[in-house]
Amino acid sequence: MEEGLQTKENKIMTRMKKIGSSVFADVMEMSNVMHYEMKPVNFSKPLVGRARTVDLPPGDNLFLHHAIYQAEPGEVLIVDGKGFTGAAYLGELMAGAAEALHIQGIVIDGFVRDHRELRDSAIQIYAKGFVPSGPSKEGPGSLDNVISCAGTVVFPGDYVVGDEDGVVIIPRQKVEEILQKAEQKLQYETNRLQIIKEFVKEADQKNKKSLQPDWLEAKIKKFTH
Repeated sequence: MEEGLQTKENKIMTRMKKIGSSVFADVMEMSNVMHYEMKPVNFSKPLVGRARTVDLPPGDNLFLHHAIYQAEPGEVLIVDGKGFTGAAYLGELMAGAAEALHIQGIVIDGFVRDHRELRDSAIQIYAKGFVPSGPSKEGPGSLDNVISCAGTVVFPGDYVVGDEDGVVIIPRQKVEEILQKAEQKLQYETNRLQIIKEFVKEADQKNKKSLQPDWLEAKIKKFTH
């Protein structure tokens, strides 16, 4: 990646790391949000990166192995495992290899195993659950194609944000527009929290209107008049 593009990319990532998945979900009107079952195995900090997409047949992880050795440092593997629950797509050994190669995270629409070991690893793993059974390694599969992961369409190069609430995908073509809206929403929430804190400190808390959000009264009037 050219130096100018790299600098721009770093700035985008820095801005994204300050914003939670719920704020992005709000400004995208709940689109591009993965299924609620997609949760972090070992959350320690927000997951932010560019998506490298992997498509797998149910219960087979051949192309996930391939993807680990094709991915660039800092990328996030987004894996369509079709929600299969009969076998784990990833365990301690694969996660260890991915971590050694500086892959930022792996998000799998399916199950993983070696929970205790994954919980203590540095690479961030998101999955729908755990099962001890191992997968086949026969294929087919694909890398770097458009996929659907946990109900969300993901293009190669899209942006990924994951935290304790779940995972959202930010389309790469709209990243600046969505990021600006998310920053405005975050500022609104910061201001609201300050208003709430000031209300709590006040000796006289009878004036509830000073606490309620500005938009509430207008919306309620539609149903009370």
